[in-house]
Amino acid sequence: MAERDTRELVRQLLEHTRLVPSRLRADILARGSEAVEPLLALLRDESLTREEAPGGGYAPVHAAELLSELRAPEALEPLVRRLLLTRPGEVLHDALLYALEDLGPAVAPVALEVLAEARTLDARLGQLSVLAHSGARDERIFEALLELLQEDPGQGALALARYGDPRAIEPLKRAFDACPVDEDVEDLFANQALIELESALVKLGGTLDAAQREKLERARRSRRWLGGMLWRMLDSMSPLPTPPGGDDPCWCGSGLRYEECHLGRDSR
Repeated sequence: MAERDTRELVRQLLEHTRLVPSRLRADILARGSEAVEPLLALLRDESLTREEAPGGGYAPVHAAELLSELRAPEALEPLVRRLLLTRPGEVLHDALLYALEDLGPAVAPVALEVLAEARTLDARLGQLSVLAHSGARDERIFEALLELLQEDPGQGALALARYGDPRAIEPLKRAFDACPVDEDVEDLFANQALIELESALVKLGGTLDAAQREKLERARRSRRWLGGMLWRMLDSMSPLPTPPGGDDPCWCGSGLRYEECHLGRDSR
């Protein structure tokens, strides 16, 4: 009877979209391990991710968040494998990233196993983001992040900065030197990789030499010009939009929270 009651309680998540009432959340969490399987059933149900589904596609998102709060060991692998089936930009993808990052080092063994199965860059990025945020220290993680740096310097820099190993400074410098400057002023996000590389270097305790600083200045010049023009246009049409909050996903699409990514750097 108690198990059935718990399933019915969890099914109430289907009645809510973006926000779950605090009372319902507390009631589900109070069921502890009894709530894990019903929540996993919602998480795995692909049909529930559609906008026309009950809850507007948010039931799996709520399930992921609650499973993370329950910290049930049996939920680790399903959460990691569900991430493998999502794409950056999807609400569930971001929710799973945050949920898994909050689970700490315990998630690393499963994420490393699933990383070996990832066949696309997007799939690998999700697993590597989880590993970089996990707090686990493992040479396999470090080596995988260095490989990502070669494949995608910007994303690799972000992940290595979060991982926090100063041994990455020299590889980051080499990647910075190898990355060309795109002086196309029509692209607001031109040279993003160079800017991420410099930020990672500084965060890990490295510095740029004079030639590298000049290169960075050239990389930023066109962005400042175009960015200033864009904001002037927006200002002439309507009030400036509210900046993202620290816990919001970063505007650059990195998958990180704004406070961990571009907060403090957008004014450069």
